Amino acid sequence: MTTSPLSRLHNHGQCFWLDSLSRRMLDDGSLERRIRDQGLSGVTSNPAIFAKAMLGASPEDRAAYDPRIRVAQETTSPGDAEIDVRAIYERLAVDDVRDACDLLLPRWEQAMTDGAGVDGCVSLEVSPHLAHDTNATVLEARRLWHAVGRPNLMIKVPGTPQGIPAIEQLLAEGINVNITLLFGQAAYEETVQAYIRALEQRLREGRDLHTIGSVASFFLSRIDTAVDARLRRRSHPEVDPQLRGEAQALLGQSAVAAARLAYVRLRELLASERWQHLAEHGAQPQRLLWASTGTKDPSLPDTHYIEPLIGPYTVSTMPEATADAFDDHGRVAATLSATAPEATAITQQLERVLGVSMASIADQLVGEGVQKFNAPYEQLLDGLEQRARSLAAVDEAGPLPGVAAKLRAQVLRMTTAAGSGHATSSLSAADLVAGLLFHEMRWDPSRPWAGDDPARDQDRLLLSKGHAAPILWAGLYEAGAIGEDPQNLRRLHSNLEGHPTPVNPWVPVATGSLGQGLAAVNGMALADRLDGIEARHFCILGDGECSEGSVWEAAQFAADQGLERVVAIVDMNALEQSGPAPYGHDSSVLAGRFRAFGWKTLEIDGHDFADILAALAATREGGPTAIIARTVKGKGVSFLEGADGWHGKALDQDELVTALAEIDAPDLRLPVEPRRVPARLEPAAPQSGGPPAREALKLDWAKGEEVATRAAFGDALVQLGERMEDLVALDGDVKNSTKTEGFAKAFPTRFFEAQIAEQNMLGAALGLAASGKRPCVATFAAFLTRAHDVIRMAAHSQAPHMLICGSHAGVSIGEDGASQMGLEDIAMFRALNATTVLYPSDAVSAARLTEAGLAHQGIVYLRTTRGKTPVLYDADEDFPIGGSKTLMASDADELTLVAAGITVHTALAAAKRLREQGVATRVIDAYSVKPLDVPTLKQAAETTAAILVVEDHNRDGGLADAVAAQVGRLTRVFGLGVTGEPHSATPQELLERHRLSEREIEKEALAIAA
Repeated sequence: MTTSPLSRLHNHGQCFWLDSLSRRMLDDGSLERRIRDQGLSGVTSNPAIFAKAMLGASPEDRAAYDPRIRVAQETTSPGDAEIDVRAIYERLAVDDVRDACDLLLPRWEQAMTDGAGVDGCVSLEVSPHLAHDTNATVLEARRLWHAVGRPNLMIKVPGTPQGIPAIEQLLAEGINVNITLLFGQAAYEETVQAYIRALEQRLREGRDLHTIGSVASFFLSRIDTAVDARLRRRSHPEVDPQLRGEAQALLGQSAVAAARLAYVRLRELLASERWQHLAEHGAQPQRLLWASTGTKDPSLPDTHYIEPLIGPYTVSTMPEATADAFDDHGRVAATLSATAPEATAITQQLERVLGVSMASIADQLVGEGVQKFNAPYEQLLDGLEQRARSLAAVDEAGPLPGVAAKLRAQVLRMTTAAGSGHATSSLSAADLVAGLLFHEMRWDPSRPWAGDDPARDQDRLLLSKGHAAPILWAGLYEAGAIGEDPQNLRRLHSNLEGHPTPVNPWVPVATGSLGQGLAAVNGMALADRLDGIEARHFCILGDGECSEGSVWEAAQFAADQGLERVVAIVDMNALEQSGPAPYGHDSSVLAGRFRAFGWKTLEIDGHDFADILAALAATREGGPTAIIARTVKGKGVSFLEGADGWHGKALDQDELVTALAEIDAPDLRLPVEPRRVPARLEPAAPQSGGPPAREALKLDWAKGEEVATRAAFGDALVQLGERMEDLVALDGDVKNSTKTEGFAKAFPTRFFEAQIAEQNMLGAALGLAASGKRPCVATFAAFLTRAHDVIRMAAHSQAPHMLICGSHAGVSIGEDGASQMGLEDIAMFRALNATTVLYPSDAVSAARLTEAGLAHQGIVYLRTTRGKTPVLYDADEDFPIGGSKTLMASDADELTLVAAGITVHTALAAAKRLREQGVATRVIDAYSVKPLDVPTLKQAAETTAAILVVEDHNRDGGLADAVAAQVGRLTRVFGLGVTGEPHSATPQELLERHRLSEREIEKEALAIAA
């Protein structure tokens, strides 16, 4: 004899029903076991329950429906007809309910014999959209009743004012009804009266009563949720202490009290002469059903809505978790009685404390309840339509799971051969890569995405989680895009590096420093929009990577710029290098964040090709779109799946043999059909062969005229925009200071406001550069340090053209203070490989160097000054990169002053004062900081006794160090630069304080000369 607490509920006249139903429960026997072992005697369903089962509860649940969805689609939407998703849902739901009815039919027949009320039923709900339409409710209920065709079916109808007459009519016709959304005594009374009237009508018509049944579903936890929210507002410290104490004591009591009052009314009705008359003719009591019994407040016991409400003529319908909790530790006792004075007292106290009636709260909950049923119903229909489409796509794609298995096997072989590599991070993304490269993307394996002649009329894939490079190489190799043996992974002369770089022609930009790929994709999408190329750009990120703020800078930018063809795919494998990722497999967190930035979001099982292909197909409709794919790190190998400690670790040979046996990759080849994307016009060809004729750049500043170099940069940019169709500009919300606003007005489609998000700004510029554009980025020099890692990766990406202008450099900006002073920027750019650093001293040199920088290969940094400086040069002066200008010189020079930018002017003034004192001084404008004009500096070193370098930059890492590195072995090299902490002051005061003024230079020069 079973001792299950659930089964013992029948001893007290209560039925145990389950608030859950799925095809898996029917197929695996778990529903039948609950009937046998726990006394389960009924099941309720609703769209939310079916949505969980059919779409999201587990891969096993969804897989159980897939064959039925295919059949339903074939029968309801044959051929190419539009998918009738409501018909598909109804077919699936009817099948599940009918099979559950068959399992519970013996219990229903027993209940008919016992006469204690209808039992053994399964409920199926009419569309929640019909809650306020009596006639439509009746018609749909009739149709569902006949579709299921079982006597123990109950049709669920909400107890709204429009639902009550429908309920009465259906019961009178002999259709069992589960009346839902009851929250208060008035609605329950209407329900009871409708049931009695229907039975009386049948009696008058001489029709059978004993097979007609109904339950009145009283929703519990929703009552407490609504009431307790108000009670907590009464618990505020500023509220009267007595009222506050009463409010706190009433938390979690309202629902049980309301249920007990309803039960009192039920017992009164069953004792009435009116009911007794019906009972004599076989009428079954309408049971009270306790619904919404899962506790939502964690402070309440998990059996809070079960134990206090046990009594005859009731049904306790429970979610699976609540049922299991009660079966584990629930206490079974008769806790309901025909009187409930304590419930009346609680209700009266609640109304006094709250200041509103419980009836008004019940009315509010009915309206909210209808809306809460509508949302999951729509989600269910949308999800089923996607699932139907994706299953059709899977049928078309055929061998994709086999391709993914081949990719996994290849990843393991190549990482084992290398002795290192991120195998498990690659395995989690294998299905996503297979779906992209071998099904969804429009691309040609013979035409690489990067290199000297990038094929841009294709969809492109960028692997932001660059440590998973093995899966990219495996996918490209399997598609025939690369011919190099994958076993060469990580070898010196291979282009299959440990993290992707443009050494491989399929890699537009280097990745692997996490959080940067999405910004680069933004830039590529901008370039395509400018050139009328309708390609999608897919970016695979890791979930741990999404902790990087740069990801969200990029997400905001993509939405603000309306980049409809950008697709972020988050490989949410729940593990980082050293432990769990922040949100496990809770995809709703990242989906919510992307959605908050204005993205379309999709949450999928990243190993379910039906989900994958449906999501990828949805990206054709525009976005930007974020696909949050729940995956398993190490997927496909049992001892790697979800296992910590394998990040970046390769298998040994014995482990490899075991893993390959588990993967069992098929011997197949899935060809990729070359496809191009639509383009409205041919992309603009990049400028080549150096700058255009110089006379096109009109400079009309006179010598001695005061002009800021930042203003000259802005003027030159506008003129160059006329000549360079591939020139684009990005600015970080300082265009009126950097002076890019002129370009923005002249070329609005080629100017992009990046806002205060420097990492995305530089990343987008890199993407533009990789797509053949000539980006110019401008912000304060100080703020570029935020994006140093992005610039570092741009250097590794070998960007063909990128001009970065840092304005407001040095202490000479004055009163704004230390936070605004770029003092490390020269050092930062000097340290990077293959970069160029230019620092003009006047308007002419600023304009000419802007021109030269935009024509130069690679990353060029142009440093500009906030304040106005006198024009030093004639308008036709030439400023080649790698050169310098000697502004003062004689054969008798004893000392050389080397300066750049603002300090050229203070050095000139100091040199004049020194000459007056008999110290012949040479002045060199080292406008090209990297590369330096080494021959000129060597000549100065050989012909003068010392070199003094003066720079408005930190003394370490700047121009002085650059000069000393080149000629320090030939002569003494001294430096004046910024030391100590700067402060707000006038530019002149700060130049004095930091020994950069003409007087301080003079003093230092005299000391050196002495």
